[in-house]
Amino acid sequence: MQNNTYFSYWLAFVALFRGFSIITGYVKPSILTKNVYSKKKEPFDPLFGRMFANWTGGSISACLILAMFPQSLPMHYMNASAFAIALGHALLEFGHFKTMTFVNAAPMFFFAGGTLSWTMYRIMNADIH
Repeated sequence: MQNNTYFSYWLAFVALFRGFSIITGYVKPSILTKNVYSKKKEPFDPLFGRMFANWTGGSISACLILAMFPQSLPMHYMNASAFAIALGHALLEFGHFKTMTFVNAAPMFFFAGGTLSWTMYRIMNADIH
């Protein structure tokens, strides 16, 4: 039970941290260029900012639902998928496309990788259904 509480708090913290991306994507997508994709030469257009914000909002919703229902195995799979996609995106942008510096990619590696690892650990070892 204690593990569920810590896991729920962690997910809520991650969702709050990621929530700033939604605001940024809608209000000022140029900040995404500067603070996330700093090696990209041209700025993002507003459409990309809104798409980034919507994708982030959907994954935040799944994160918060799992935080509220930490015994839900289907939500564990949903979140594992969302964080695997986010981690894969960061790895590709950093390693292959070279649009991110390590400093900009590190928070994505930490939050997506850490949450994915903890979620997978819970799927493999916890009594969830």
